[in-house]
Amino acid sequence: MRRFYTILVLLVIAISSNAQNEIIDGVVADSVTKEALAFANIYVLNTTLGTTSNENGYFQLKEPNAGQSIRFGFVGYNSKDITYVNKHMDTIFLSSNKEQLNEVVVQAPLQDKTIKINGSKSKGKLGISNSGDDEGARIFLRYFPKPSEFKDKAAYLNSAEFFLFKGIGSVKRNYIFRIRIMRLTEDDEPGYDLIDNITLTGRPGSKILVDLEQERILIPENGFLIGVEGLQIDQNYIRTSKLLLENGKYKELKRYGPTFKAVESKDPVYYLSRGEWKKMQMPVPAMNLIITN
Repeated sequence: MRRFYTILVLLVIAISSNAQNEIIDGVVADSVTKEALAFANIYVLNTTLGTTSNENGYFQLKEPNAGQSIRFGFVGYNSKDITYVNKHMDTIFLSSNKEQLNEVVVQAPLQDKTIKINGSKSKGKLGISNSGDDEGARIFLRYFPKPSEFKDKAAYLNSAEFFLFKGIGSVKRNYIFRIRIMRLTEDDEPGYDLIDNITLTGRPGSKILVDLEQERILIPENGFLIGVEGLQIDQNYIRTSKLLLENGKYKELKRYGPTFKAVESKDPVYYLSRGEWKKMQMPVPAMNLIITN
């Protein structure tokens, strides 16, 4: 009997040890101020593994295989790729790309001419979700050209209005999400952010108006990308369900809010998942914009 209990205790210790070995953790911080970066994005490239740091910059991640690359990113900062070697991870410091942000601020808006872009009308009820078969933050961006009314003139993004989708089974509570406004590269890909970190809070069915006047966001001549970033954090967690895989096995799938209202569009969505940008033909985030000179 004593031998049985000895084996049982050793088995429990082994299981606990293995469970602990499945998780790695760390902190993401600013390389200059050393301040933690809340809701930073962490992905294991070419896998479905990913996570978001909490309000203190702390993150936990399922342990990747040795040699796999982990990408750390945060709005307004240069992303960093680290090759995973062992379970000990020091604080991950990211450097700001504020120099690029400052390049787009050239003068104060005159605001004697404004244009409203209505990008929220839709015949049906559509939504794009913050959940999927992969883990980590999800970003949906849509493209807007610089209005022809401001040809050869400075134009600024004055405000933006976003909508949270209310569908059957929506859990009524506040969710946190982030807005992203990005420049296009010469290769027609998402470049650097035109604003610093802006997080918003809202309930399903609500609309959120963001005043961007003080940001002085100068619209580039080739247009810009604007959209929403869903954060897979504890406050946004809804439930865990099971996803049936092609091999007949089930995978646990964590559901996060919010779901964003969407509209049909001929233009593709610029979509970030698993740390990589893709262009997909799907509904785009619903939003209204006001642009001024």
